[in-house]
Amino acid sequence: MPDLHSTPKYPQQKSNSDLPSTPSTRFHILAFAVAYTLFVIYGSLVPLDFHPQTWDQAWETFQHIRLLNVGTQGRADWVANGVLYIPVGFLIATLFTRSKRHSTLVLAFIGSLLFSFTLAVTVEFSQLFFPPRTVSINDVAAEFIGSTLGAFIAVRWPDQFRSFFSMLTGNPDRLVARILKTYAIGYVAFSLFPYDFLVSVPELKWKLDSSSWGWLVAMEPVHGNIALPLAKLFAETLAVIPLGLILCQLTAGRQSWSPTRLFIAGGVFGLIIEIAQFFIVSGISQGLSVLTRAAGIYLGALLWRHRTRLHLSRLASEFRRFGLPVGILYLIALAAVNGWFEHRWIGSDSAMNALNDIHFLPFYYHYYTTEQAALLSLTSVCLVYGFIGVLVWASWNPPALAMLLATLLAGFMETSKLFLENLHPDPTNIILAGFSAWATAKLANRLTSAPLASAEVSKRNDSPVVVASDFPMPSRPYSSEAEVSARAPAIDKQPSGTTTSTTVPLTMLKKPSWMGYAVLIAGLACVGWGVATFPNQSALIGLFFVGYSVLLWNKPQSLLIVVPAALALFDFAPWSGRFYFDEFDFLLLTSITIGYVRLPAAPRHAKRDLLFLSLAILLGLSYVIGTVRGLLPWQIPEINAFTNYYSPYNALRIAKGALWAFLLYGLFGRLASNGQNIRSLFAQGMVVGLAGTIAMLIWERFTFPGLFNFTDVYRVTGPFSQMHTGGADIETFLTLSTPFLVVQLFEKRSWITRLAGIALLVGATYGVMVTFSRIGYAAYGIAMALSLLAVMATSGNQVRIWSFKRGVAAFALTALVLAVAVPIFKGPFTQARMSQAEADMGIRLAHWSSALQMRDPGWSTALLGMGIGRYPETYSWRSKESLAATYRLGSETGNIFLRLGMGSPLYIEQFVTIEPHRNYLLNLNARSDQPNTQITVSICEKWLLTSARCAFKLIDVTGNGQWQSLQANLQSDEVGSGPWYAARPVKLSIYNSNTQTNAVIDVDNVRLQAANGDDLLTNGAFSLGLDRWFFTVDNDRPWHIWSLPIQVQFDQGWLGLVALSLFVAFGLWRAGRDAWRGDAMAGVMLASCIGFLVIGIFDSLVDSPRILMLFLLLIGFCGRTGMKSPAL
Repeated sequence: MPDLHSTPKYPQQKSNSDLPSTPSTRFHILAFAVAYTLFVIYGSLVPLDFHPQTWDQAWETFQHIRLLNVGTQGRADWVANGVLYIPVGFLIATLFTRSKRHSTLVLAFIGSLLFSFTLAVTVEFSQLFFPPRTVSINDVAAEFIGSTLGAFIAVRWPDQFRSFFSMLTGNPDRLVARILKTYAIGYVAFSLFPYDFLVSVPELKWKLDSSSWGWLVAMEPVHGNIALPLAKLFAETLAVIPLGLILCQLTAGRQSWSPTRLFIAGGVFGLIIEIAQFFIVSGISQGLSVLTRAAGIYLGALLWRHRTRLHLSRLASEFRRFGLPVGILYLIALAAVNGWFEHRWIGSDSAMNALNDIHFLPFYYHYYTTEQAALLSLTSVCLVYGFIGVLVWASWNPPALAMLLATLLAGFMETSKLFLENLHPDPTNIILAGFSAWATAKLANRLTSAPLASAEVSKRNDSPVVVASDFPMPSRPYSSEAEVSARAPAIDKQPSGTTTSTTVPLTMLKKPSWMGYAVLIAGLACVGWGVATFPNQSALIGLFFVGYSVLLWNKPQSLLIVVPAALALFDFAPWSGRFYFDEFDFLLLTSITIGYVRLPAAPRHAKRDLLFLSLAILLGLSYVIGTVRGLLPWQIPEINAFTNYYSPYNALRIAKGALWAFLLYGLFGRLASNGQNIRSLFAQGMVVGLAGTIAMLIWERFTFPGLFNFTDVYRVTGPFSQMHTGGADIETFLTLSTPFLVVQLFEKRSWITRLAGIALLVGATYGVMVTFSRIGYAAYGIAMALSLLAVMATSGNQVRIWSFKRGVAAFALTALVLAVAVPIFKGPFTQARMSQAEADMGIRLAHWSSALQMRDPGWSTALLGMGIGRYPETYSWRSKESLAATYRLGSETGNIFLRLGMGSPLYIEQFVTIEPHRNYLLNLNARSDQPNTQITVSICEKWLLTSARCAFKLIDVTGNGQWQSLQANLQSDEVGSGPWYAARPVKLSIYNSNTQTNAVIDVDNVRLQAANGDDLLTNGAFSLGLDRWFFTVDNDRPWHIWSLPIQVQFDQGWLGLVALSLFVAFGLWRAGRDAWRGDAMAGVMLASCIGFLVIGIFDSLVDSPRILMLFLLLIGFCGRTGMKSPAL
């Protein structure tokens, strides 16, 4: 506890005649006065509907303005005009009141009146040009009265406001006591607003007959909905709590309050307020509010008794501890007060119509409502979003972040009102939200900086006055950057050539709280349910997750290796048939649940990277908007919701990639703050994924066309099932991961490790070349060149020092890569592909143009896009290019069947075990409304896209619209033959092979029987949807736009494209800066990302959730490279 008799931190400068004033205080008062004056002018002219007229006409009209009979209902407006000008007179008088000398006070009073009266007359005259504003003598008189009252208060109590304002802007001594007193005055003033008191007996009789009062509850505000009145009563209780604190503080040492007496005192206060509100025309008075105010006074007294525990650091700690549940409850409450659970959701067409009717002028809608309703709306918005300021303050973040978060959240909430029936957004709420959150965080910071002191006794009345000690507020844990740097954990940046990966000590792993256990149980329960219902090998997958969970619990840093490796290798969609929420999502959910529960949060005193955070929030907002637009119009999930790319829920399938990336940002930050070299561990995971991918594609090449057969048109897909509709996943992953292999080659000292790395580099180069992707070649070459340049130098005093040995090694690796690549590049198929480049470019240009022309017209689509995941459906309905065949599940009387439509071939297929030279019996039910239709069934040696040996069967379907049982023999011939080490997988495929239009075929009860009668198919009756069935296509244009920027523009509009561009550019700039300074890992991450962008010139990429997640993670690493704090 500091010495109470020591010199104050902020010395007071007072004399008998001078008022407490500093140049800073006078400047702030001047700025506040100017801002408020401008607000009065603006508010008096809203809605800014200018009607020109000559000055002579306006002056003639102004000279004949009348004194109106405003009546009962207009009295509130008249009083509000006067109230509006009280601060004008007060601020101007305060500005010129620099001493208590009588002459100075008189001059300040007269000057304030002259300014205020001139302003009032000028504004009223200007209103003649802005109908429907009403100009009357009543308004001028009210403004004169308000200005006079404000100026009188300023000269009567000249030092009060200056002292308070000085505390707010500079000297925080006794700030809490002044705030409480100011709050008490403001509370009473707010309770009686708009001061339209009853002034006649008829008005009193009208009030008695109205529903705006009640002995227990006033029925007027209920309107059939009990939620809002209950919220109002709760708010009344909270609002009176500070008054309970003041009551106890003022009577401390002189009065002992028992609980009963406290409650009675609160009841008396509440009764006085309710009686006063009864005599207000627009006031609502009810007995229940007396009880809520009594309860608030009582709670305030309880807080006073425990005031020694009210350290702001402790309160902030509690907020951080319960941040997750509090945040969730806050969002739910916010959604409730914005009508999410009361109003019916409508479609995008109605929302667009509502958007066209919105007025974006600030405070536009406040003009068209009553003064009381306008003030209540303004106050409610400020209080609701001010809570964000509290949360930001509790996490030791700057107020600017509170403004940003509140603005974004309010923008989202107001936008949602477009889709709610009978609601309209008010853009003013967005401004109010940002300001209130900023002001709340700013005020909390000022309170936190208030010095510690014990209770003092006022020299004026010898009564105890609440000062800082009554509400202890220690300052932030570390007050300087030096202290932060000294106590912050080591940054996640190792010198070039170092790959040490520390382990989180077990003492650093936190024991979960009850909330942590609840989150853990909920998350693992979801994973358990997903695994239990998984169509294929659920037992083995379950055992894997048990082992992985145990590993994570003890070594959470292992997820940095497992996640990037599993991204490429943990893909069972061709066997399970599930590609919306799959096994990799279960792995990520497990990682994030255990990681957040087990790892302690990053230190709150760590400096936040606000620029990175702001850009990430902007990008996240664009994904939220794109996802919502992709989901519209809202549909209840049905059997096709998660089995088809034409479903609106395709937005969730893609957007989950961004969601996982953002969640992993925070988790990686926790790992970094606990001493983990996250970049090195992640690089190891990428190399593991690369090794598995190389093994897969070498097996694929060996099994199908042959390792050195460069004339065949076969193109590898590796472990990436997402390529069942085309795409560039395989070459993208190879391009992204190979630079990490390069840095490992230069950093590892073991010759065995280096030999293995060289072998992987040969395999990676071979893998890229046999994709036969022309843009993949360019991207891989650029990424390799940049990564070799990055590792050729070491870091020394922030200057790059080129290493001769590393240069020689880089040259040798370049020669090795070329030795592998050139023979394949000279091969017939590659040369044929290169010769078609110009013609293919024309096709791509036409495809891009067609994609953009398919969008809806209007600025909203241009700005926000069509919605994530809506391209396949839009192409199906609007494209003039060749269309893909369709498939969907149908249901009749509880029976589920498969419906196949016309178009370019689309294969519904399942892996089967076939022996060569055997006869198999195929049975199925089929129907069609079109005559002479056929369905084709084949068994083919096939991994994903390209088939080798096949056996086909065309089956005729009678077009009478009735189900018929069909049977056919399939002879396997050479299908399935070959040595065991090169056995090709075999698939049974079903597709609609008709060429006539509208030939739709329904299929059900498919069976493929071996000679012993065993059915080789699973779920042939489709009773489990499309579990175990997967689809592939021959034409990828209906599924991909073939360009990353155009895909983003189509899905998310210019907002998404700009957000992604800024985020990527920022990450590349930081990685490039640190790479130039000798950070090899930053250099290889830069190389990977540039390679990705090169491929993105001619491929969409971001419509693959795994690739999207990986790219965002890499950009996140780039953006955080070299930062002095791991906090994300």
